[in-house]
Amino acid sequence: MSSQLTVYKASAGSGKTFTLAREYMTLVIANPASYRTILAVTFTNKATEEMKMRILGKLYEIAHGLPEANDYVNQIQQALPYLSSKQIQKNAESALHLLIHNYNYFRVMTIDTFFQSVLRNLARELDLTANLRIELNDYQIEQHAVDELIESLEDTDRLLFWIMDYIKENIDDDKSWNVIGQIKKFGENIFKDYYKAHSDKLTELMEQEDFFKDFTDRMKKKRDKAKEQLKEIAATFFDSLEEEGFTSDDLAGKTRGIWSYFNKLKNGKYSDDDLHNDTFNKCRESPEAWVKKSDVKNCTDIFNYVESVLYPILLFAEDNRPRLTRIFKSTDLTIKHLNQLRLLGSIDKKVREMNREANRFLLSDTQTLLNSLIKDSDSPFIFEKIGTQLDHIMIDEFQDTSTIQWKNFKVLLEETMSREDAGNLIVGDVKQSIYRWRSGDWRLLNNIDKEFNKSAKEVSIETLGTNYRSDRNIIEFNNAFFTEAVKLEIEDLTDKCPEECKQLESAYSDVCQQVPDHHSVPNGSISIQLLGGENIEDRMMQTTLDTVDKLVERGVPCNKIAILVRSNRNIQDIAEYFMNHSDYPLVSDEAFRLDASQAVCTLVNALYILVHPNDNIALATLNKFCDTYSVAGNMPEQLLTNRSEYLEMPLFDLTERLFAELKLGEIKDMIKQTAYICTFYDCLSKYLTDNSSDITGFLKEWDNRIHEKSIHSDGDGGIRFLTIHKSKGLEYDHVIMPYCDWQLEKANTIWCTPQEAPYNELPLVPIDFSAKLMKQSIYEADYNHEHLQNIVDNLNLLYVAFTRASHNLIVIGKRANSAYRSAIIESVLDKVASRLEANDVKMELTGIGSDAKTDDISFCYNEIYVPDSSKKSNEKKDTNVLSAYSQPLEIKINVTPEMPEFRQSNQSRDFIKRDETEEQQKFYIKMGTILHNLFSTIRTVDDIDGALKQLELDGLLYDQDLTPEKIKEMIRKRLESPKVAKWFDKELTILNECSILTVENGKVAEYRPDRVMQNSKNETIVVDFKFGKQKVEHHEQVRKYIGLLKSMGHHRVKGYLWYVYPNRIVEVIK
Repeated sequence: MSSQLTVYKASAGSGKTFTLAREYMTLVIANPASYRTILAVTFTNKATEEMKMRILGKLYEIAHGLPEANDYVNQIQQALPYLSSKQIQKNAESALHLLIHNYNYFRVMTIDTFFQSVLRNLARELDLTANLRIELNDYQIEQHAVDELIESLEDTDRLLFWIMDYIKENIDDDKSWNVIGQIKKFGENIFKDYYKAHSDKLTELMEQEDFFKDFTDRMKKKRDKAKEQLKEIAATFFDSLEEEGFTSDDLAGKTRGIWSYFNKLKNGKYSDDDLHNDTFNKCRESPEAWVKKSDVKNCTDIFNYVESVLYPILLFAEDNRPRLTRIFKSTDLTIKHLNQLRLLGSIDKKVREMNREANRFLLSDTQTLLNSLIKDSDSPFIFEKIGTQLDHIMIDEFQDTSTIQWKNFKVLLEETMSREDAGNLIVGDVKQSIYRWRSGDWRLLNNIDKEFNKSAKEVSIETLGTNYRSDRNIIEFNNAFFTEAVKLEIEDLTDKCPEECKQLESAYSDVCQQVPDHHSVPNGSISIQLLGGENIEDRMMQTTLDTVDKLVERGVPCNKIAILVRSNRNIQDIAEYFMNHSDYPLVSDEAFRLDASQAVCTLVNALYILVHPNDNIALATLNKFCDTYSVAGNMPEQLLTNRSEYLEMPLFDLTERLFAELKLGEIKDMIKQTAYICTFYDCLSKYLTDNSSDITGFLKEWDNRIHEKSIHSDGDGGIRFLTIHKSKGLEYDHVIMPYCDWQLEKANTIWCTPQEAPYNELPLVPIDFSAKLMKQSIYEADYNHEHLQNIVDNLNLLYVAFTRASHNLIVIGKRANSAYRSAIIESVLDKVASRLEANDVKMELTGIGSDAKTDDISFCYNEIYVPDSSKKSNEKKDTNVLSAYSQPLEIKINVTPEMPEFRQSNQSRDFIKRDETEEQQKFYIKMGTILHNLFSTIRTVDDIDGALKQLELDGLLYDQDLTPEKIKEMIRKRLESPKVAKWFDKELTILNECSILTVENGKVAEYRPDRVMQNSKNETIVVDFKFGKQKVEHHEQVRKYIGLLKSMGHHRVKGYLWYVYPNRIVEVIK
């Protein structure tokens, strides 16, 4: 990296991962200790793992002189000409050793992980507790918040009146009165960056006593007035026609002529698309078009009346209709979601309240919180909290970076770029930006040269333009196809949004890739079939299966074939078809959901029967299962007979017992159900971690979320089924794309910032995305922008899918109109064929211009190509020990009844020996456990309330003798001791229950003191909490801690035993 910042624009297959790994290894080979000053971020955990293993593996190969690393060695030698081959090999070995033995400093991580580490280091400055829990599932928290809001409503709450207004509005619009689901869905917007940026202003407005009512009333009056004026224009026409005794029959075209213009206006159709047609255009140009030719020739009464009265009405209508339509549409769109909008503040507030009580922090809040700290600061201190100086930053998949992520990272980049010896790297490809729904913004990379006010020498932009992945024919086809596709899209959009079209043109300016020398032979094939006629779904499935058959017959292993689709639903459909019509092994993370498992569904059904014993459908379903598999024949009756006993059991134990009594382990092909059962129990365990052992609650969560959980089926032996999104960054020898006909735009809600008064009194407005609704409103520019973004999204999806194949690309879809993806493929195929004609490759194109209702379109560029390398066995003898080969194991589930085991701690035994009642003994044991847990987690007295709340949520405080108030009072009395109070002072550096590892008798031994502190006098204090009677062994234990701490370099160490109940402190002398 010769510049302070190098930006690689890397098209598909151009060696992005190779470039990143090479640059990282060049830095650590030049200086093996530099790994501590390098940060590389990616966007997925899988990409992080792959990058780490690539770097470690190649360093191993270089260090051991293996030929697999020759490409890297050659380029590293060019970058480091002052190092000999032996020195490069030696430095690679040193770097590998340092990375493995200091793995925590091997900073290749996801962007979320990096910013989380910064946030945790800022916990004190942000008043966050050290034991803060990070929550990934934002939407689940939001749904629980809505439920709590609804349950806590009282008759006088403003929120109740808001919801009642919302219900009334729904009923008036002939929609469901049950709005809870709609509120939950709309409430998810509180986690979006655009809402967070304006949430304070929105909440402030909605909290104002009369703002909402006043604004809504003004909007409605404005809308109704415009509507009334439009209807008056139509009424004027019909009244004038009727006054002279004329009807539509007297006009040309009758009810289909100009009469229909005013009739549409009367019935609330105001837009150009509804009203403007050839008849209207002719009638606007001349009154002669209103009547028959004979009427014009004879100057009849109707022609004279048209010319003098009716024609001016049309001119007046067209002078006023656009303005009135704009007002009507703008006001109607603005107020449509206002009832939902004002609920967002309450939902947001409730979510934050619940998070505080649970000592929880939402992952989605990280970027916003950090940005608020960085903003308006020239040299922010927060990145000092990383713990080291960063000289080199590498950002992968930059096209998927969100604006707020970039704002946070840009500060760090500018800091490193200010140093002479710094070198930073950004890698991405605008054409592969397909995560806009995760706030990714492709324009950041497209305009990266404008982001820094630096000289050209400091920011270098390079294009990786050679495709090393695909065969020549695939490269040339993609070059031709996307050149024509982009040209077609730009032609349709230039008039509406010329500036943004320039962005699209710039994004695809490097779409044509070079063919490397080793792909100079015209190998590879492309087949496109767009199906017309009937039974398209079945034909598409069968065509996909037939294609797989052909490949397998040619000797292609199943694991060399990938089937890419647009959505998870498509995967489930086609995977089911393959399972029913073939014996091919399948591999997918999306195809195999929990609710596809007979065993899991039977378990859930049994739970449902316990809660709803009178549900005859559920009972019949269970009976049918038992009859079909000849297992547990009397189980339905047994469930009802022993219902009371089952309901008293803990939920996890209950499911295990049901599994055994239903004899699910004995059903046919149970080995295929194992992964489902294991995943089900994982989900159940996770659910029980944060929720009570309640069957009804779990069944609700099953219906809402758990049933959709997919089974991870990673393996090397089957056909890979995956979505286009999941395929990004991957490559396959043979790619089949069924369902290449997805809908380009769907109805959804977008957020707009009104630019005109009075609409701009709201900083942000949710608007229904629709060309029909948004055109001719103040939001038309927002529509054009979103429409272009959708075009880019869908074009990029197609680019990602078409560039995954190495040897064969087979595309299958149905012929459709311009609202679907297959339309653009059909539109450019003849032009693509013309571009490829000059190549000496067999090509065939049929069906262009034919009837989509009956005929297929077929394009074939070369015959299926299967190189010898595709036929080779998967087994490879790798000399690199870091290239691990995993072999999946089959697991059989056995449920063994286990009798409860009584376990007694030493503290418990101490208590029981005392002369106390059994109830007192239990109380002391429980209290000791709680206090030990609490003192071990809190750092200062300020953490007590949060820790008690967490204990309450965890179910440890559940009776009147162990309330948070009583425990807090007991702690307060203990903290009255000055020495104890000092141990919980904010000025101390605290280490709670951290392990000390040492070697004893040749084995690693672990010790965990309860609390280790360091004060300003550089003294180290170790304290162990005790809740039983005093023992000699306690002193020996603390002496051991003192000795270990001194051996670690802490010279001034003091040790104490704190007997909490009597509040007695005993200093331990070494």
